[in-house]
Amino acid sequence: MTHKALTCLLGILALSAPALAGAGELVVQARVVSVDPVRTDPRFEEQCAPRPDPQRSLAELLAWDLGLGCRLIPVGEGRISGYRVSYEWDNRIMSRVMTEAPPGSHIPLRVRLN
Repeated sequence: MTHKALTCLLGILALSAPALAGAGELVVQARVVSVDPVRTDPRFEEQCAPRPDPQRSLAELLAWDLGLGCRLIPVGEGRISGYRVSYEWDNRIMSRVMTEAPPGSHIPLRVRLN
């Protein structure tokens, strides 16, 4: 093999090395179709009417004591715990949840070569 051919071969291998993940695997870029945040459940706070005067009505006091004048109010929307990413690969739309920052226009995929 000539020196020029060996240099060319080494250059090709060096350029393709980042794409090789392991024996029989290849890292490719899949086009992102959509990204939706995945949120944790929102927190709730209990809001209750003020305690009634026991001299006014025993029924109102009993209703307050049973918590009938209370309601749960959502506080915030919950925090973002990840992103549901839909992507196109091999003419199919697939999705997965990623916990990192939202991806750009493409995501890396490991593809097994059989």
